[in-house]
Amino acid sequence: MNLLLNNWIPVQKNGTPETISLKRLLCRNEDWHLCLARDDMELAALQLIVCLVQVVFMPDNAKQLQKNNFELMLEADYDKAIEIYSDWFDLLHPTQPFMQTASVKAEKNAKNWASLQKLFVGLPEKTASSIAFFNTGDEVQGCDLGLAAIALFQQATNGFSLGGAPFSVGLKGSMPLTTLIYDNKDSLRPNIWKNILHKEFLLAETSLLDGVTIAEPSWIKPISFDKGKPESTHRISLLRGLFWQPAKVKLTVEKGLATGFLKETGLSFSQYYWEHPHTPIDQKKLANNDPKEKPYLAARNDLPLWGQMLELLYSKKTDEEGVSAALVVRQFQKVFRSKTLHLAVGAYVKGGSAEKLAGRKHEIYSLPSGWDNQVAEMKQLINYGLDAQRILNTAVYNFGRHLKAEGSDKGQEGSNLIKKQLQPKAKADYFNNSETVMHSILRHLEFSDDTHYKQAFTQLAKETFEKLFTPYQHEAKFQKAIIISRATMNNALKAL
Repeated sequence: MNLLLNNWIPVQKNGTPETISLKRLLCRNEDWHLCLARDDMELAALQLIVCLVQVVFMPDNAKQLQKNNFELMLEADYDKAIEIYSDWFDLLHPTQPFMQTASVKAEKNAKNWASLQKLFVGLPEKTASSIAFFNTGDEVQGCDLGLAAIALFQQATNGFSLGGAPFSVGLKGSMPLTTLIYDNKDSLRPNIWKNILHKEFLLAETSLLDGVTIAEPSWIKPISFDKGKPESTHRISLLRGLFWQPAKVKLTVEKGLATGFLKETGLSFSQYYWEHPHTPIDQKKLANNDPKEKPYLAARNDLPLWGQMLELLYSKKTDEEGVSAALVVRQFQKVFRSKTLHLAVGAYVKGGSAEKLAGRKHEIYSLPSGWDNQVAEMKQLINYGLDAQRILNTAVYNFGRHLKAEGSDKGQEGSNLIKKQLQPKAKADYFNNSETVMHSILRHLEFSDDTHYKQAFTQLAKETFEKLFTPYQHEAKFQKAIIISRATMNNALKAL
């Protein structure tokens, strides 16, 4: 199954699912949309296609990029461009299978075999005790090879270790955040081209094309597993970096379906950081190359994705602290300036250990034209949302404080209730519902009048408070504390 030749891209048109080839996607005028069961896998499929097009069909300049965006590729041009790459993207190649190590063999009693689910980030392995996002450990026992390729790519690029400490994670570390231009109402082909970086931009804005000496991907020329001889990321090609595979794995295939994979322990080693085009990054930390300070942006469990929107959209000067937007967003500002920005943001949220997952996040934010000149206004919008949550949190804390003032028994009861239940629930409920509020605000964004989005977050805080305390309002011992806390919160929200 070859990603440049065969049908593997899961799409739908007018509700009818189909699997198509990359050639058909780029060379025909058809209204395709990605069609996968999970939003994170859909974003992974988009990223995989973008990476393929980036390395095989990179435009020379902005003019050529815009031409590719509006015009179909000729089939003859497609065939000519893939000639030197076709053997590199074959999932079942006998000696150099895509993102795999052909030499990995099955150990006695299949000790190094892992269930297919472990490739799908967020699904539990068959032998795992946690259930992650699914109910059982055997819900996916096989899948088609196209989906397996997407899962391989996602695990290596945006996932975490395949088995704890003895296994490496990707170039960006464990579970980095991904941003791509993606309007899910538009057809897939133009969405792809809006994420392709042209050569002039890369040469002017990055060092990704400078001094490249290792052009081949890791399954052609293996990466270093010798701690004393780490591979310098300054020497790797764009192709090698985009398809970096830190682990030694090999799919097991039965009757044309992937059923699991074999894995070999070992840590791969690289030196310095690599500016991945699809992840927001701190340019100052990138330049410093301090191993203890990873420059890549990751999602947080205590913050919604919109709370990191400044880092997703805007760039800082090289000598300034803070994360800047990914290269794909920076180029979009230059090449498609008058366009509305549709930004897909996805990430897994790290848990307490190397293999533990606390959650997954996926949103598509739509911002009207002019967004790139509104840094201060966007910051104010985010502050309103976060400040309203802090006021809500203070109100819940005050509830317990007022109970304590009324008597030790009720005070102790209220204190335990707040710490274990009410404050965590208030924060989770507010942030979960805040994504809908933020999407509504961004659809009708008018920075000259911030009253409507101030009111939206204020109303959300009030509704969260009322829902939270509804079960306690009819208990006499809680009524006074609720009334005082509500009044204090409403006054603070008025002054927001």
